Amino acid sequence: MNRARWGQVQQKILEWSSVAFLAVLIIFPLCMLGWLLFFTQTFAVSAITVVDAKPHTQEKIRTITEHSMGQNLLFIPTQQLEQKILLDVPQVRDVHIVRKLPGTVKVIVQEKQPAILLVSGGSYFFLDTQGIAYEQAQLDALPGVVLPIVKNSDVNAMVTLGTNAVETQFIDFIHEALETLPEITGAQIAEMRIPSLATKEVHFLLDKNWKILMDTTRSAKDQIRILQLLLADTITKEELQTLEYIDLRIPNRVYYK
Repeated sequence: MNRARWGQVQQKILEWSSVAFLAVLIIFPLCMLGWLLFFTQTFAVSAITVVDAKPHTQEKIRTITEHSMGQNLLFIPTQQLEQKILLDVPQVRDVHIVRKLPGTVKVIVQEKQPAILLVSGGSYFFLDTQGIAYEQAQLDALPGVVLPIVKNSDVNAMVTLGTNAVETQFIDFIHEALETLPEITGAQIAEMRIPSLATKEVHFLLDKNWKILMDTTRSAKDQIRILQLLLADTITKEELQTLEYIDLRIPNRVYYK
């Protein structure tokens, strides 16, 4: 074999060697990654952590996510798990699941803040701003909670967690009325009561022993303006001393006794 031909052969061998070496550099890591992913427990979920949640919320979330233990971390359907948590755990406002290598699922929770406390059938329920009863309140947790308390007079009423106990409009009405009624009446609100969960009215019992009955389907501001005019121009100070109630529920009518 002459020198020129041998040089060409050497060049081809060098080229193929470079290609083979490059292929090994690419294929070997891929094979190793595939082996780690599918034939070892390197990325198997070994721990599930739940943060920023109360103990009973953590317990419910762990029940939902426990089937992920031992599964491959990289293939955990995080979005599906987030949706299931939001559907099955009413007190969760928002949730985000992140993967932490090599085998930890971290569930970051934002719980709802209660808008009012509903007392119904001898039980206490936290309601959110939409009127959804999302959690049954424990008695030992209530002393430190400062919330508007609404009592339901219907002892047979059933409150279902995760559904609306009252309408969203009712929640807004209560908060708007609480902001102005004490100033208008010169009295504190001792109790708020509703005849039933389906009612469209609320009764405010003042610490001066008289009540204000209001329609929650109409503007709280308009009814309070009528109340202000009534107290300023119609009801005398003597009548105020023996007043039992003021009824603002009927449009364009006011009744008092």
